[in-house]
Amino acid sequence: MTNKLGLQNGKMAGRILARADNLYKKEVVKNVLDMYADEIQKALLNGERVLISGVGTIIPEVKTHIGNYNMPVCNKSNINGSPPPYTKIRMTRTHTLTEKMNQTLLKNIDNGILGLKKLPFDVQQINILKNSGYIPDTLNENKEK
Repeated sequence: MTNKLGLQNGKMAGRILARADNLYKKEVVKNVLDMYADEIQKALLNGERVLISGVGTIIPEVKTHIGNYNMPVCNKSNINGSPPPYTKIRMTRTHTLTEKMNQTLLKNIDNGILGLKKLPFDVQQINILKNSGYIPDTLNENKEK
């Protein structure tokens, strides 16, 4: 089962603490990560792009609704009946990260792991991969690790 909460600052600080090249206490690392997250949030609220080295860029976007379809429920219409503007976030990965993730995924498939370690394929994806020949029909769908 996947972790719905994701990697939080406390967990990330614990991982950094366990590294051989770490020189700092967990509290110090967590405080720095908290400050980093605050600065990312402030930058996004100001409409700035945020580049995370080795990962990619977070890009805030301002949208206005055109037409009558796909309007988010949280955006209620004003007096004239036209919905207000809203924001979205777009994420682009670096080429290096994309390549590493794709290589890891293909290596996992070769080793019988259906997906990334904590992000398994769903049943529909498994069926598509079986039909396309990427994974054999006899592979056990429950084998994730």
